[in-house]
Amino acid sequence: MISEQVRAVSRSFGFVIDQLREPLRREVQIAYLLFRLGDNIEDTSSLDATEKTQMLDGLLHAFREGSSYQDVLDARAAGDWADLTSGEKRLFEHTDGIIRAFGELDPAARDDLLAEAEAMFKGMARIQRDHRESGYVTLPDTDALEEYCYYVAGTVGDFLTNRFLAQVHWLDPARRAQLLGARRSLALVLQVTNILRDVRDDHEHGHIFYPRSLFDRFDAERLMTSEYEGEVLRAGQRMARWLQPSIRLASAYILALPKRQYPLRVFCAIPYAMACKTLALTAGNPAILGPRSVKISRADALVTMVTARSFAPMNILLGPWFRLLYRDLDRNLPAGS
Repeated sequence: MISEQVRAVSRSFGFVIDQLREPLRREVQIAYLLFRLGDNIEDTSSLDATEKTQMLDGLLHAFREGSSYQDVLDARAAGDWADLTSGEKRLFEHTDGIIRAFGELDPAARDDLLAEAEAMFKGMARIQRDHRESGYVTLPDTDALEEYCYYVAGTVGDFLTNRFLAQVHWLDPARRAQLLGARRSLALVLQVTNILRDVRDDHEHGHIFYPRSLFDRFDAERLMTSEYEGEVLRAGQRMARWLQPSIRLASAYILALPKRQYPLRVFCAIPYAMACKTLALTAGNPAILGPRSVKISRADALVTMVTARSFAPMNILLGPWFRLLYRDLDRNLPAGS
C-alpha cells in the first residue's frame, strides 16, 4: 500500500525511492508521504492560517501517538481541498494506513522523521505568516529564500542524511563531517529548480518565491503580465547564478557517499542530474511563463537515469559528468547575472 501511495502522488520520485534497499526504502517512502500530507494542508486555500496550524499539529500528534487522524479530516472537509490535485486529495484517504506503517519503523527513524516534520510544518506556517504582502507570500531576499528552502526541503535533507549515516555507521569521522556539512545542498538545488520552473503556477496560488531583491522592478499583482516578462526572466537567471555554489556542493555530497553504497548514490544522482538539466533548460527561458510546465524530454530523462545508474559506483566517471552538467547551466547564464 505504501509504495502504491508514493507512486500515485509522484511516479518519478517513487522510481527514485525504489533504488534504495530496505529498511531505508520504507523509511523514505513513509517520510515522503508524511511530508506530502503536510504540504497538502499548507498548500490549500480552503483553510486559513490558524486552521492549517491546528491540522498540522493534529497530524504530528496522530503520528506521534499512533492514533487515527480520520476524525480531524472528517471534521474539516476544507472546501474540497481547493488547489490540490485529485491524487493529492486521495492521499488523505490513506492517512491512517500511513500512520500504522510509521508505527512499524525503527524507533530512531520515527524520532528523526517527527523532528524534521515538526521543523518543516512550523517553518512553513511562519513563512506564510511573516512574509505575506498585498495578498501574496513574497520573499524579500535570498536569505529568506534559503530559509524557506530549509523548511520545505532542507529538513528532508537532514532526515535523509541521518538515515544514510545510520546505514553506514562504520564511516570515518572526516567523511561523516563532510556529509553533514553538505547535507542540505542537494535539497536546496532541487527546491530552487522547482521554484524557477513553477513561477506562474506559484503566482496563481498566491506565492512568489523569486526574491524581490533579484528584481529591478517588482509588482506582485502584475508580475505575470507581459510588462514584467523580462524582469522575471532576469530574476530567474540571477537566482540560478546564486545557486551555483550549492550545485557544486551537492555534487561533492554525492561523491562523498561511500562507493559501496550504490543505492544511496543512485538515489541522489538521478534527481541531482535531472535538476541540473532542468535548470539549464528553464533559466531565462520565456516558456516558463506559459501555461505548460517546462520539462526535459522523456528521452533525455531516460538517458539521465541510465547514465546515473551506470556512473554511480565510480567517481572517475560521476565527477566529470556532474561538471559537464553544471557547465551547461553556466553557458546558459549571461555574464554578471
